[in-house]
Amino acid sequence: MSPVLPLQTYLFQSVFLLVAIALEARVFSQRLYLTRRRSIEYATSINLLATVIGWLAFFFLKNLLPQPIRSQIISYIFFDRFLNPLPQSFYLMLASTGVVIFFSAFLIKLKGLQLLEALLERSPKEQSEPEQESNSPRSRRRQRLSHRLERSVARTDPNQATVVLLANAYSHSAIVLLLVLRFFEIHTF
Repeated sequence: MSPVLPLQTYLFQSVFLLVAIALEARVFSQRLYLTRRRSIEYATSINLLATVIGWLAFFFLKNLLPQPIRSQIISYIFFDRFLNPLPQSFYLMLASTGVVIFFSAFLIKLKGLQLLEALLERSPKEQSEPEQESNSPRSRRRQRLSHRLERSVARTDPNQATVVLLANAYSHSAIVLLLVLRFFEIHTF
């Protein structure tokens, strides 16, 4: 028995990622004053992180859903259509899920960006600190990295949070527009 792969879902996920990366990289470049290359790298990293966490959450949570809802979702992923008839509560659940996905993606991207900056940043202040007593340069680097990671997770720059929220809103709006256009294309032919 050969496995069934939802190739159309893979392709659309790739398109959605490319759109999100392009839009968010532009916002990061303009609002956070990053170079184009760095903004593309950041946008790619945090979008891939959000996508991986999102799919893992989906696979975990789908088993908790009631059978009719699970069947609807699987039918949409594999066959690009919902089964008829849709339950009355399905549309409310779909809208609620969209809001949860938006804010979950925002939080994942914000924390991901902060972790990236902590990992990649080499501030002059930290480089000029007096050497702590330690056995090796490797352990000193590890201590500084650990300290930067703790500081980045504990603090949230309001400007950075606003920029990530704006970038997330742009990318999710474009994705919703693509989904609506896809829906109308499928139902007109």
